[in-house]
Amino acid sequence: MPKLTLRHLLIAAVFLLTALVVMLPQSFDPDLYWHIRSGEIMLDTGKVITGDLFSHTLPGVLRPHHEWLTEVILAGLYRAFGDYGITLVAVVFSMSALALMYRLSKGGLAVRLVMVLLVANITTTTAMARPQGWMLNFILILVGIVLGRHKKALPWIPVMMLAWVNLHGGWITGYLVLGAGIVSEAARVFFRRGGDVVWLRRLTLWSLAGVLVLLVNPYGFDQLLVPLDTFTQAARPYISEWLPPNLLAFNRLSYSFVLVLTVLIALKYYRRISLVEAFLLGGFGLWSLMTARVVLLYTFVAPVILIPYLSEWLADIAPRLTLRDDVLRRPARLGLLVVGALALLVGLLFINGSRPDRIRLIQEVSYPANAVDFLRQSGAPRELFNTDNWGGYLIYTLPEYPVFIDTRADLYDDFFLVYLSILRAEDGWEDKLAQYDVQTVLVGIQRPLTAVIRADPDWRIIYEDEIAVIFQKVTGG
Repeated sequence: MPKLTLRHLLIAAVFLLTALVVMLPQSFDPDLYWHIRSGEIMLDTGKVITGDLFSHTLPGVLRPHHEWLTEVILAGLYRAFGDYGITLVAVVFSMSALALMYRLSKGGLAVRLVMVLLVANITTTTAMARPQGWMLNFILILVGIVLGRHKKALPWIPVMMLAWVNLHGGWITGYLVLGAGIVSEAARVFFRRGGDVVWLRRLTLWSLAGVLVLLVNPYGFDQLLVPLDTFTQAARPYISEWLPPNLLAFNRLSYSFVLVLTVLIALKYYRRISLVEAFLLGGFGLWSLMTARVVLLYTFVAPVILIPYLSEWLADIAPRLTLRDDVLRRPARLGLLVVGALALLVGLLFINGSRPDRIRLIQEVSYPANAVDFLRQSGAPRELFNTDNWGGYLIYTLPEYPVFIDTRADLYDDFFLVYLSILRAEDGWEDKLAQYDVQTVLVGIQRPLTAVIRADPDWRIIYEDEIAVIFQKVTGG
């Protein structure tokens, strides 16, 4: 049996442990289902989706599917492997980002591995089988190129941007990294602080080449407006991931720790931190404090910069905690058995976590799974009102009932406020439902609208369980 060194054992064990942390069933994500359904339609028709196909409130309205290629990939994996394929996507997104963070970090092995475990904690709630997974990995690659000043890697920028603009609309975030590299290098050149003119010129030219290829997408210029639409959506103030993060929440502890670590290292090594490092730490750090959507990006990017300084600091104040090279080169007895046992555990968790019966249990708790089964057989009118968080699930499981709304906030925009007014049973809710000829209402049992309709003689309950209630119009309004 070949022998592993202690270094090999530690790295393998940590990454297998992280796989155990991030391997969660994906069926609780409300966006997942409309992504898969969109991908299936494109696979079946051989065409990208232009006008909306899923709602009866905004049928045919243009929504550039900026994540169209990811949706095709998700649909293909789902058809081939079911929920196992989707769980695998989530694991690959998370593990590849953690591997990139580890690979790009320079410093002590113990510090790098502890940081991997720390950051893995936050991926359990934020890194899922969603198109944003590409953004996290592409951002880290660009950070590596910019910080490492890898001239030979620059031609990959337009290749990456070509893929990115078709996989997810967050490509503009990559230009924040490239912009930080260009501005900081230009400042060094201008103020004669050792700037490299050749690096600056090449980075700028290849970044501009990346801009040109962004137009190579099925939606043309409309695709490029997607990032701007994100900041003007009417639903934005009501979406938790766009609100400032709660620093004291358990799933934010890793993020809060990295924030504190950033401040401490900035205070201690402010004379040595480069301008580009300051831009990346400060820019992503401040942005993450304003919107939880950026927490994941910051928590992955910051350690790449912080780990070398932290390793040096710990070596000064606690040298005994540093793993010496001679120790790391020692053979790890029974190392293969330990790694094999962990790998077997990961495999068993993967198989057990995405079993169809387990996914059904998740759906019955998170979605109106039993209510959907009832509607499919009931013959109730198809003009439906539903809550937005159930819309994606309905799109996939009940396609014969076009939804009132779902979580595509960029599509619905101001219409979200109409939906919210109805859901809250505000004055005029009946007229708004009548405007869209709604005859069937599917809502959660705790919603304000539910209590109001219960007392309205124009509606009757045709189904109710612990999760959802279905009302049907009696008079036809």
